[in-house]
Amino acid sequence: MNAERAEKTLVYGLGESGLAAVRVLLERGGSADAVLAADRLDNEGLREVARKLREASGVRTELGAGADVLEGVGRVIASPGVRPADEVLREAERRNIPVLSEVALGLEMLRNSGSEVRVSAVTGTNGKTTVADMTSRILRAAGLSHVVAGNSWKVLSGSLEEVREAGRLVLEVSSFQLHYLPEPGFEVAALLNVRPDHMNWHASFEEYVRDKLNIFSGQTEDSLALVSAKDPAGLEAAPDLLAETVVVGEGGTRVSEGWLLVGGERVVAVDELPFSEPHNLENALFAASAAMRLGAGAEAVREGLLGYRLKPHRMQPVRREVEDGVLWVDDSKATNPAAVAAALGSFADRPVVLLLGGSEKETDFAEVAPHLGGCRAVICYGEAGERLHRWLGEVGYAGEARLVAGLAAAVEAAREVARAGDVVLLSPGCASFDEFSGYTERGEVFARLAAGGATPGGAPGRTPSGAQSERP
Repeated sequence: MNAERAEKTLVYGLGESGLAAVRVLLERGGSADAVLAADRLDNEGLREVARKLREASGVRTELGAGADVLEGVGRVIASPGVRPADEVLREAERRNIPVLSEVALGLEMLRNSGSEVRVSAVTGTNGKTTVADMTSRILRAAGLSHVVAGNSWKVLSGSLEEVREAGRLVLEVSSFQLHYLPEPGFEVAALLNVRPDHMNWHASFEEYVRDKLNIFSGQTEDSLALVSAKDPAGLEAAPDLLAETVVVGEGGTRVSEGWLLVGGERVVAVDELPFSEPHNLENALFAASAAMRLGAGAEAVREGLLGYRLKPHRMQPVRREVEDGVLWVDDSKATNPAAVAAALGSFADRPVVLLLGGSEKETDFAEVAPHLGGCRAVICYGEAGERLHRWLGEVGYAGEARLVAGLAAAVEAAREVARAGDVVLLSPGCASFDEFSGYTERGEVFARLAAGGATPGGAPGRTPSGAQSERP
């Protein structure tokens, strides 16, 4: 490898994480000539991003990039929105050019600075944002300084000074970020669950599982690994992990006789908590285990969980049953079938009108099928709507199945079929990019439509290659 190649870094993907990577490379002594910022797409929005980046930093940019962008490059920082099957990343692999995620770059910068930061990392198809948030709430109750970063939070490489000062990092990592994250060596690593998701990004489910299990790479006997008693992938891996391994839901860390137990210690009574869903009780056990490893005590766990409130777009009532007896619930964050199954399980005692659809991720909805008996109707919509409507017929769904164009039409259809006592549940099981910029916008629009607001105008939102949204 020649000197020119060894010195140049390609930042590939000009979303939030890519721009943060450029900034940190320049701030840590890299020259503008040693950084190339590129994106596989070329559109008006990205041209404006590239122009501002050039003016602010002098870094060269290239849009609509192909494999020739790798000339003179010694490593690639890949944004999470770029698939491994991308032409540039495939060619980098062929040339043996190292590819790292933005999270890997941030962790490398922390290690190189000599900072001793205690890191608790969490991943999973579902629940990782909630677990990170609960962990943070407990650490705050304990008075322990920390930073929450990664995936749904602030970009790690843009928060390095804050992380160094705090000394503790709660890191949410997606499979996209883990794919290019070699030997992270986290003090605490939690794998909540692995369900089929984002098969349009991963080459196979087996690859997806390998990426999720990478969260345990580099751990030692002094580390802590957390897996779920309900998750086959974590349970299968557990016997081979080097770290101290706790199976959440078994032994001393479980729900028992109306209490949350952590390490055999009662920390809080279930009936005191502001949530009761089984998956959120499990999330609380993961968060409590991680926070206690980072120094929180049982009283802080209790205080943190008693004060916890679920984040928006996660089983959030948006229109109460005042006029017509119908409850409208925004679960827009449910972007995969496992999340839909969990949501339907929460309403086993009342009929549901389910809004299912959005942008296609080519996932199998088989685990939703056992819950369809509780649905009065299923309204399929969006890019994935036709496939899902066909699937309902294939599995013998006996309720009313409708196929409509988009979310606004789905809400109108739900309003027609819902009866007093029903739940209209937006738990789409798909990403949102056919109509919206992310699940947050989708949930906000659903809430307005549920309240009788006007259908929003404008073109569907689109997410640049490096955007942080709806990652598994």
